[in-house]
Amino acid sequence: MESYLEGRGFKMKKDEGQSSFKAFLDQKETSDSPPIEQDEFSEKDKVTEQIYNQEGCPIVEVVSVDGLPRSLLVHLPDGRLLEIECQY
Repeated sequence: MESYLEGRGFKMKKDEGQSSFKAFLDQKETSDSPPIEQDEFSEKDKVTEQIYNQEGCPIVEVVSVDGLPRSLLVHLPDGRLLEIECQY
């Protein structure tokens, strides 16, 4: 079967039957991956502020240290917590 991209400036090698693409959530931690950094700030340095709270919607909080946002906390309606780290 002919590739959709064939003739459009993209050439797939014949031996490339398997893609090396892996979904982020499907990847397992390997020994060559960098270790996850532990938060270097203590709990007393952190300031948490609710920035969005509307009925029927997720609650959003920002965690700041020295006035700089470090993470966003999204409290989902089903009880799960989504944490988004901020790096500068």
